[in-house]
Amino acid sequence: MMTSELLAAYHAAHYRVQHPRGAFTLKTDSPSTELAALLQESGHSCAAFITACNPHSWPQSEADNARAQQQLAGELEQNGYTAIPAIGLDPAGEWQGEESFLVPGLDLENAKFLGEQYAQNAILWADAETAVPQLVVLAS
Repeated sequence: MMTSELLAAYHAAHYRVQHPRGAFTLKTDSPSTELAALLQESGHSCAAFITACNPHSWPQSEADNARAQQQLAGELEQNGYTAIPAIGLDPAGEWQGEESFLVPGLDLENAKFLGEQYAQNAILWADAETAVPQLVVLAS
């Protein structure tokens, strides 16, 4: 269940992308020049930030999270997407970072599908026109 506290935590999080040419941080509702440049350079019209860790925000073991991330990575690769390693971070340090991926070219419909498939409460999604990551809530 999406509580106001959990929603606030998603909005406060720092979404760190470990791009080979230089790491950068995404924040909800904030334009990202780095994301805009990445999308322009790659020729993609959108990107999603997604994880398979901690379904419905219930903490899982490191091993379970690693298996889920590996499965998500395989599914993304099988469907022709490049998954850039990333991590969702709590700037207050109250919760452990979640391994994630930034996926250029992953449209909103497929990003929502994957988020729901991996029992996530929300994903981030941005189009190339604005390069503003938006929180897309999946759970009610």
